Amino acid sequence: MITHRYNLANDFKNTLKNCDELWVAAALISEDGLDFLQNNINEEATQHYLVGIDLPTSPSVLRTLMEKSGETFNASLYLKENKFYHPKVYIVRNHQGLIAFAGSGNCTLGGFEKNVEVTLKTDDLPTCNELLKWFNSQMKQGKAISEEFIRSYEPVFERRKARLKQDRKEMEQLVSPNVINLDNIDFSDQFFEKAHYEAFNGIKPYSYEPAVDREREAVRAKLFQLHHLLYTKIKKDKKWDLHDHYEFEHTVSSAVHNNYTSEDLDGIWLHYGRNKAQIKAYGKNETPINFMRMQVIIHKDSVGIWNRIGRDKNGSKIDRDHLQQMLENDEQFLQKLFSHIHSLPEGYFIIINNQPLKYVDEFANAQELADYIIPDDRRYYFFIGKNFSPGDKHLSKEHIVQTILDNFEKLYIGYQMILHQMNI
Repeated sequence: MITHRYNLANDFKNTLKNCDELWVAAALISEDGLDFLQNNINEEATQHYLVGIDLPTSPSVLRTLMEKSGETFNASLYLKENKFYHPKVYIVRNHQGLIAFAGSGNCTLGGFEKNVEVTLKTDDLPTCNELLKWFNSQMKQGKAISEEFIRSYEPVFERRKARLKQDRKEMEQLVSPNVINLDNIDFSDQFFEKAHYEAFNGIKPYSYEPAVDREREAVRAKLFQLHHLLYTKIKKDKKWDLHDHYEFEHTVSSAVHNNYTSEDLDGIWLHYGRNKAQIKAYGKNETPINFMRMQVIIHKDSVGIWNRIGRDKNGSKIDRDHLQQMLENDEQFLQKLFSHIHSLPEGYFIIINNQPLKYVDEFANAQELADYIIPDDRRYYFFIGKNFSPGDKHLSKEHIVQTILDNFEKLYIGYQMILHQMNI
């Protein structure tokens, strides 16, 4: 039987659980794609991989494949002059026989579930045997992955990655151009100037150039200026349990690329959260970066006022786990959170799991909210907030501090509800 799949992940995941042997021929394997396979496959299964580099498979993936190679794990590299390696074929053997998946999806999370892909699944034995025969013939042309090759490949990969980023940015601007023309905005009374937004235009978020660093440093200095205007009112007037970073220089995020910034440095933020004692109660090595925070963030086309519940790469795990546990086990908490979310004014949204934003008034009831939030994937950011466009009167020199206070006040209710509390 042959069936088609637009989203490979769920079907493939179920098939891998009972897998005795797996064959993968993929033009591109990413860290997330390889993790998907290893997290779902039967641990005793034998695995075979033939991976290419014509699409930019990373050196880290090649190194993982090399290090895992052994008696039940076989990985080779397809390298052949004037041959562009481009297959996406997955063959599984289980107690029932062979199942094959062939289509457009690379061995990446995009290929498995996020991109627009089409895959044909078949358990027709002659077809599966033909694909397996093809795989074995290609595998004979594969080369062993070596540390020497990986080291020579690393600088080439980095240059290609930089070029791909620039291509992607240019395509994004072509497909979805910035509808806000900064040249048409009067910035005369605005707190943030035109140059502060322009610091994130085009390929600047990926740039390491000193001139671009200086542009972002100017944005960072402006956010520190905002902090000095704002923080006294937070502590003395509002008396909220919100604190600046105990290492003051980190109260505003970095303006230059480092180990703690994303590759796409497309925004800089001012943030408040737990104090040092509250953070260190969870462990001496804990830092504010691992916890929920209230923040003001500037991008190329907006200023956001957010409750940033979680950062990417498993960030804010304690608060996110607490929220998920409460949603799953406490009906009263769920109703209370829904009432809070539903009471937020027009324009407030939730972003989670790298999906398009969802406005708070789109949730019809508490269960819809729970169904949306509980699958929270810790690899991605999770926040609730509102964005303001450049030139908005609420961002003027006269009004910006009050604008932030008013919106923090709305978000602080949810912040306190979600916050995991530890007695210290």
